[in-house]
Amino acid sequence: GEGVPSSPLDRPVLATIDTAAILAFAAVGKASHSGDGSIDFLAVAMTALPFLLSWFATAPLLGCYTPGATADVKSAVLQTGKGWIIAVPLGCVLRGVIKGYVPPVPFVIVTLISTLIILSIGRSAYTAFSEVYVEMF
Repeated sequence: GEGVPSSPLDRPVLATIDTAAILAFAAVGKASHSGDGSIDFLAVAMTALPFLLSWFATAPLLGCYTPGATADVKSAVLQTGKGWIIAVPLGCVLRGVIKGYVPPVPFVIVTLISTLIILSIGRSAYTAFSEVYVEMF
């Protein structure tokens, strides 16, 4: 409907949580592949970039930023899944285009599982805390 927030710009806290979730995925992945567990922030940003682009290009179109997307924890997880099922495979394709090769199957599998978990946790926490905040005031 008219005036219903559906853009990440309308829900900046939620968009920040989504960004942090995708960056966390990339940071954990990069740290796990470094010899000493250190994090190269530029490498993290470059790994996260195709997933951020695909998430913010598709998630709003799929309703991930509407009020109903975070009406309750169940809705948050289901709506995250709706955005994730399009955005993350697209992110894998974009990463392949950027890198110049098809990402290995293990990377795709780990990416699919970990991003779903991390995004769902972030959005569920946002929803749960929003419910507590509303009840307090």
